[in-house]
Amino acid sequence: MNESFDKIKRDPLLPEHHYREKLELFEDHLVSPKVAQLLAAPEKFPGHKQQLMWGQVGDALRLLIARYSAGEDITSLKPYAVRAFEWFKRYHEGDGDQLKLREPDAYQYVMWLLSLAVLLGLKEWVPTIATWISIDPEDGQDVLVSRLFGRLGVSLPGESLIHEKPYADLLRATETEGEAQKKAMADYLKRWYGGMKNCYWYDRHKRLNAFFFGYWSFEAGLVTLLWDIDDSTYRDMRFYPKGLVDFAREQAKAPQGEVQKPHISRKTGERCPHTGRWGVLESPGAFVQERMFKEGDVFPEGIGRDGKEGPVTWIVMGRED
Repeated sequence: MNESFDKIKRDPLLPEHHYREKLELFEDHLVSPKVAQLLAAPEKFPGHKQQLMWGQVGDALRLLIARYSAGEDITSLKPYAVRAFEWFKRYHEGDGDQLKLREPDAYQYVMWLLSLAVLLGLKEWVPTIATWISIDPEDGQDVLVSRLFGRLGVSLPGESLIHEKPYADLLRATETEGEAQKKAMADYLKRWYGGMKNCYWYDRHKRLNAFFFGYWSFEAGLVTLLWDIDDSTYRDMRFYPKGLVDFAREQAKAPQGEVQKPHISRKTGERCPHTGRWGVLESPGAFVQERMFKEGDVFPEGIGRDGKEGPVTWIVMGRED
């Protein structure tokens, strides 16, 4: 066991051997040429591609959360967040099912996606994430989801809370101020994990044959940020992503020239808009094709998900302008 891993990991329940093993396994699966070929081939049976794509979508999001749990530098997480969002976008552009808020897992997916986008400084994804949510009344319309998106300028329907347990406390935090608001946040974090028993990942730390990627109430961090709550009384509570909240607040306070630039990507054949380090979004492995480009350079082809050279998407890893 690497002692340094135990010192930097954010989730105390994450074993290093499990993290290393699953990271390699699912990174390889995410960029597997075989999977890419199956997705490009004619459908074997109705819903086959959709099911396969959904597995990739989930893997991309779990890998992102696992990296946060393991203590990786938060700035380095942004490309992995973009990768997860791109997979969701691809899934929905391929007529994938929308997220139904009545389903506990789908509701938590919405919370994860929205919270990670905002906390990592990728707010430009918020309107797109909203399109992945069903607004059919039969699928559920939720007041908390509506309020969170509304705070970010996106309108979604919802007048009642679908899942009282555990989200009632979080909703209360958006309706109160001062000590009552802080208490609502602390109450939410105390009850959060117990309220997740209907989610597929509940108690995964006890079943390490499955991918345990950590337990985080990212939405608690989102509400803290959007309502500008002093988190000093609950920031050290279990499941609270204080590292992400601190990162988001530091970015907000930084001089304009020091703020992390928003996500920028370009396709093969397009010109580089900013000097810096760029990587291939679809790269086998994890951005192994990272290289420097100067402003005005034409982006070349790269190795895609199928392991073959061709047109790819280049994403900025770090700007030097």
